[in-house]
Amino acid sequence: MARLTAAPKDTPIPALGHTDGWRDVPIDRVDEPLVPVDAIGPRVHDDPKYHQWGLPGAFSRSWVRQGVAERLERAAASLPAGRSLVVWDGYRALETQAALFSGYVDEIVAAHPDWVAQAIEEAAARYVTPPSRSPDAPPPHLTGGAVDLTVGDGDGRPLPLGTGFDAFVPEAGARALEDRPSEVRDNRRLLFWTMSSEGFTAYVEEWWHFDHGDQFWGLVAGVPARYGPAVAPA
Repeated sequence: MARLTAAPKDTPIPALGHTDGWRDVPIDRVDEPLVPVDAIGPRVHDDPKYHQWGLPGAFSRSWVRQGVAERLERAAASLPAGRSLVVWDGYRALETQAALFSGYVDEIVAAHPDWVAQAIEEAAARYVTPPSRSPDAPPPHLTGGAVDLTVGDGDGRPLPLGTGFDAFVPEAGARALEDRPSEVRDNRRLLFWTMSSEGFTAYVEEWWHFDHGDQFWGLVAGVPARYGPAVAPA
């Protein structure tokens, strides 16, 4: 795991590995419920984007595994005064995952009509995991161990981090702005180190995506995953 050696804004985000091979990580399942993000605490705000955008199957509240919620609470408490965490998505139903993947595939096809199917699917999977019902290789968000979030002010208004949520562009990479000193770079570093301090791993392609307990996390940490597919909230 990455270690903080100075103030977050003065500590670069380290090189991050890709998640190729995550489906091969074994899962030592733990029985842990999903909990609503809006019940975590006053410094963790819920802003469920996919429900707001009207995606099929999206929930009106964000949910994460209990262990993830506990880590988010501690991470938020460690932030400087006047800062908070703003969660955009946690547990994600397969219906929503399928809609996201299909929608992004359509965008790629429109932009690159000459690409073959394999190239299209590989490009889409860089940002959106294909939907799968396999209990041995569920999409990270289906486990409740993946969370999409940002840093906000004390009232939960997101700070500038360089791109919007689900901006599938090179600038969305976790380290994409490391050579551009700015408030935005400092905010990305603050988010990364705040989450890393609580055992979350970062996804190299998306500054907003972090994992704990799922197979993405297990691959980076070199340990079995803890979470298989979660039972959907009632």
